[in-house]
Amino acid sequence: MHNTTDTAKTERNSQAPGTVNPLGKSGGGPIFFKKGLPGLGKSRHFILQIIESNPFFYYLRSMEEEEVGLILVDPFPCFPGYNLELPEAEQKELELEKEEDVLVFTTVTILGENKMTTNLAAPIIINAKKRVAKQIILAERIEQMRTPLPLS
Repeated sequence: MHNTTDTAKTERNSQAPGTVNPLGKSGGGPIFFKKGLPGLGKSRHFILQIIESNPFFYYLRSMEEEEVGLILVDPFPCFPGYNLELPEAEQKELELEKEEDVLVFTTVTILGENKMTTNLAAPIIINAKKRVAKQIILAERIEQMRTPLPLS
């Protein structure tokens, strides 16, 4: 996964949204966040589930605190030009070896019946093979923290 610029460019997740859970049936087991997630207490182990009533969305649920979780979306179908580069340090921390193992999600905030935003500045990166994950901050995208989700 390493290249001459010591970054890996990610432009899409490998699965079509809502077709199958990208981590396998029923999320395929826990995902481990070594440093946890900002604002979610001491939770480190999570399960990724498809929201069946809207298969573009996923629910990342804490295994330690069942009432704790986040709604996620695959940003690539909603924002075709979205891409990010993972520095080598992030790749090492996530134990990434192949680009095919990288899954990218962004958090969703529901602001009302017909208004939602997603945080394109702080994606959640998952190593689907090793089941480790991290939320990273993309300082160059800070103005995209509350990007409206297209609902049509």
